[in-house]
Amino acid sequence: MELYSSKIDSADDGHFYIFDKIINESCDLYDSDTDKLIFSFKKNVIPKELYNIDKKIISHATSLSYNRGTASGVVNSAGLRRGMENWKKKPKYPCDKNGNPLPEDHKKYSSFFKYEDGRISKRARSNSVASQSIGGFDKSPQHPCRLTYWTRNNLKSYETIFPLCKYISDEYFSYCPDKWLSQYEKYERCPEDFVIPDTNFSTLTINMDFRTACHRDKGDCKDGLTCFTIKKCGEYTGGELGFPEYRIALNIEEGDLLLFNPHEAHCNNPIVGEGRMSFVLYLREKMDKCSN
Repeated sequence: MELYSSKIDSADDGHFYIFDKIINESCDLYDSDTDKLIFSFKKNVIPKELYNIDKKIISHATSLSYNRGTASGVVNSAGLRRGMENWKKKPKYPCDKNGNPLPEDHKKYSSFFKYEDGRISKRARSNSVASQSIGGFDKSPQHPCRLTYWTRNNLKSYETIFPLCKYISDEYFSYCPDKWLSQYEKYERCPEDFVIPDTNFSTLTINMDFRTACHRDKGDCKDGLTCFTIKKCGEYTGGELGFPEYRIALNIEEGDLLLFNPHEAHCNNPIVGEGRMSFVLYLREKMDKCSN
């Protein structure tokens, strides 16, 4: 099925949207004003056995991250305290660097916070969410080009996801060869130690039951597409991935593959239950600027 649609709505970063129009079959969406591909959704194209990855990867997906910015929503007290239920001194409320509480209608996605004992945090952070990155990362103000800390210390576990990554990369080429080739030109210039071998990717983001707020990914390759699939680790409903500017969402299940433009606004429906593990596969935009 092919759909053509203009953008119906604007979308606010950090906002949560609920989608009623949900696609349950293979579908390609193009913007009718620009003819650009927004997503290509393929049902039941990935063999189930490729999801048999090391348990350490699944466990890592459940650990909390504090730097997901707009994807974790507007920072709030409950979001800051998640995972700290047994801490003696928990964050009390988000504040500015001087300890002044943020106004109720603020729209910050990370902030300093005041602890219950009156201390002010030394750095700003986002709401806590179960989301981690594995694989390669390009240079940042704090770090050089590198494999993530978990990846360096769990190389054997990391390698168990390579067959899934290669299969997805091959499928990507078969459905969108022009985008794949544009991305591969950059991939070939990247240090081989920092990319996933025999693919078109450098990095995976792995999420567990993470309902993302509206966001647009900034670090992904601008000339390519991002790939997405699901591993079912429990019983849950919801979590459909939606594109709020087009008012449409996709019911992605284990075995399905989504190729999409990550720079378009996207987010999730509410998730009820537990066990929705998502894999986001992409090439870092500046990875080719790294040296070996």
